[in-house]
Amino acid sequence: MPTVRTTMQPHIKLEVGDAEYLDLQRQGLLLEDTPAAAPAAAPAKTVPAAAAKSKEN
Repeated sequence: MPTVRTTMQPHIKLEVGDAEYLDLQRQGLLLEDTPAAAPAAAPAKTVPAAAAKSKEN
């Protein structure tokens, strides 16, 4: 019996039979059990060259 998480209750793991698993999969209701990726770092702010020069003066 596969253990799955659904889009309806993602915090609950359910044991389902093979037929039920296929039905849930066909309907797109299963969540993939992939490890959560680390959030991407925000891109660094870039300062235009003209603005950088004016701050130096």
